[in-house]
Amino acid sequence: MVMLGLKLTGRLPFSEVYLHAIVRDAHGRKMSKSLGNVIDPLDVIYGVSLQGLHGQLLNSNLDPSEVERAKEGQKADFPAGIPECGTDALRFGLCAYTSQGRDINLDVNRILGYRHFCNKLWNATKFALRGLGKGFVPSTTSEPGGHESLMDRWIRSRLTEAVRLSNQGFQAYDFPAVTTAQYSFWLYELCDVYLECLKPVLNGVDQVAAECARQTLYTCLDVGLRLLSPFMPFLTEELFQRLPRRTPQAPPSLCVTSYPEPSECSWKDPEAEAAIELALSITRAVRSLRADYNLIRIWPDCFLEVADEATGALASAVSGYVQALASTGVVAVLALGAPAPQGCAVALASDRCSVHLQLQGLVDPARELGKLQAKRGEAQRQAQRLRERRAAVGYLVKVPLKVQEADETKLHQTEAELRKMDEAIALFQKML
Repeated sequence: MVMLGLKLTGRLPFSEVYLHAIVRDAHGRKMSKSLGNVIDPLDVIYGVSLQGLHGQLLNSNLDPSEVERAKEGQKADFPAGIPECGTDALRFGLCAYTSQGRDINLDVNRILGYRHFCNKLWNATKFALRGLGKGFVPSTTSEPGGHESLMDRWIRSRLTEAVRLSNQGFQAYDFPAVTTAQYSFWLYELCDVYLECLKPVLNGVDQVAAECARQTLYTCLDVGLRLLSPFMPFLTEELFQRLPRRTPQAPPSLCVTSYPEPSECSWKDPEAEAAIELALSITRAVRSLRADYNLIRIWPDCFLEVADEATGALASAVSGYVQALASTGVVAVLALGAPAPQGCAVALASDRCSVHLQLQGLVDPARELGKLQAKRGEAQRQAQRLRERRAAVGYLVKVPLKVQEADETKLHQTEAELRKMDEAIALFQKML
């Protein structure tokens, strides 16, 4: 590349070279043909069966006595072969692995996780394009129009942070920081939160709100794909070509489009972030209660007990988002000092807000009580076994430290589960 660059263009194709650490297998061992743990990048990109891996050994220069050993290593590490992950997922995964002074223990399952991330990007963009509609015309500028909702302001603020972290990471060659920022924005903020809250807006009657949401969504797709393009050029280019352009003069391809700069995306909004963080805290509390009481395909009403009027106003402003994200019925903020209705499960969302989830009439108290008491009995027996194990003579001397730590963690988890079960049992007994 250097010689061709000098010959054809008269200048070097690059001025800096990034040296990464040694790539090892998932167990931290150096890759060796005799161990059967060599990972060919092409096999990760296109996938290969276990038989295909064995075939590669037969065509290698390994001594026949080492082939069987290598086969056993392949069978242990890749019992079902290596799944097809694609170039973009492999590149993103390798960059996510890099960190100063640490070898890369390459786990194909993690690369497979990034392939699933690619699928998520594809599906999210397809959904977003359907939401934009065939006749959508993006604004000539990415600046907000002034009528954005709290959620629109929040996602723009999170996009601003992703752009800042990406630029900062590239300048410092901190690739894990860049991949983490972009992964978090796309998966946990755009897909898990914004798109979910967007559905009722796009299907609603307020056309001004819907248009603001579409323009904000387009900006997120445009900037988000440009952010990801250095790691995932094939996927992002394919998706970018499906987006309408802001102007006829806009670049025709992602590879000749400028990378997002912090000066281009300066929409930091601490007020919106604080409000949506409260909504997410309430959502997490509701989901935890739903899991604890096995509320499947049920939309219970939710009552919020707040400590002051300011928190109450904020909770009222985000109640619609809680309803969309937590799959609840009515979300109501209780008046200061007012008691919650009878038959509610309680969880803490923050130091200034408690969540009361209505269970009365939605579950059979007697049936749930029986199930909980059976589970509690099993948890009690498990906790007792762990206590007896830890109290045995010679435990501290004979048992490895890691096992002792695992036992202690498991005991704490079991005790926490018992406390939750006791609270649930008390609630259901009141409902009988």
